[in-house]
Amino acid sequence: MSKLERIDLFDLKSGSLFVLFLLFIASLSLTYEYHKYSEFKRFDDPMIRAEVIDQEVRLISNQPKTSMKLQLDNGSLCRCIMSPYLRDLRGREILVELQVKNVTFLDYLSRFNARASIIEVYPQLKLKEQWYKHIASMHTDEMMQELYGALFVATPMSKEFQTLVGAMGLSHILSISGYHFGILSIIAYFLLRPPYRWLHNRYFPYRHGNRDLFLMVLGLLFIYLWALEFIPPMVRSFGMIAVGYWLYDRGLKIVSIQTLLITVGLLLAFFPKLFFSLGFWFSSFGVLSIFIFIRYYEEWKPWQIFLALHIWCYLVMLPISLAIFGTFGWWHIGSIPLALLFNLYYPVVLALHLTPWGDFFDPYLMTLFGTGDVHRIVIPVWIGYASIFIALMAMHWKSAFWALGILSIGTLGAAIYQIA
Repeated sequence: MSKLERIDLFDLKSGSLFVLFLLFIASLSLTYEYHKYSEFKRFDDPMIRAEVIDQEVRLISNQPKTSMKLQLDNGSLCRCIMSPYLRDLRGREILVELQVKNVTFLDYLSRFNARASIIEVYPQLKLKEQWYKHIASMHTDEMMQELYGALFVATPMSKEFQTLVGAMGLSHILSISGYHFGILSIIAYFLLRPPYRWLHNRYFPYRHGNRDLFLMVLGLLFIYLWALEFIPPMVRSFGMIAVGYWLYDRGLKIVSIQTLLITVGLLLAFFPKLFFSLGFWFSSFGVLSIFIFIRYYEEWKPWQIFLALHIWCYLVMLPISLAIFGTFGWWHIGSIPLALLFNLYYPVVLALHLTPWGDFFDPYLMTLFGTGDVHRIVIPVWIGYASIFIALMAMHWKSAFWALGILSIGTLGAAIYQIA
């Protein structure tokens, strides 16, 4: 029996109608955001409740100052400079007075800087910060506290550690993203499957078992997403999982540029602030690179795809990441086998943090990061933009696929040459 061919969701006419639908939703979303912006700007110095997302002391004009990143109650992000003597308020909710006279609507949607004064600090920690305190208590080294905080509850890493992680090519596996969401989905599915199968066979065999399991997994992922306060890369991943299964369940193509565009379009239409999230776009480009490879080599054996994808995604992400961040080191090349090992390490270390032995790997990780090096390199921005354009073309033409590979290998060679 021949395998049934999966079909595309939209033709030209229905696709045009879907785009009009997205534009309609986007207009409603932007209207609502502008209403919130108008309320926010009613006074030049409004008092608003906010959560402290990040806080660190930096040298500004050769003077130590506390740089504080706030997420306001209206969903906006704000960066404030305050006294260097503030105690650690990360995870706390505060009542803050902001000077917003010069804040534009575009600033409101993306992120803005403002003078601020803290009026009150509320004692209750957010759930996310409670988890972080518990995780941090299992580690004595500050670097390990930052690492596992970023890995499990998406707490920001310090600028120095983030630079080191970026130079070692480990940002995508140590900063929580859709990559982790995928691993968690698999773990949740295999943990839920045995008890559900027993109940399914015994009490309701008429139900669609895989669909029920998917909805349970999706529900657990949404709770986790809510607890982590809807991090943009995870929002993209959650949307991709939901849309992907919906298409798969109806016999439609999943691995296609259309699926990615549908997911990105829906998320941007409903949440226009995602447009200004670099993490959201990096995550989306990562999915595109996976789709490109599977588009041409889906007939390979699963283990071959698994290994090749890690190499391919590493290479494809290089031009844009190096063009933007410009940090590289010898360990960057070694991040490929480390990414492979991470698939085993992540569920193991997750389980260890449910026991008193969460610091089991700390000595080995501290040795690893101690050998890391950071070099500044220069990759022209147009190289990054060219890689995005060629990647979009590669979904239709294999010649573009090879051109993307050549560009990526050339970028890696240029980076190694600059640090050699």
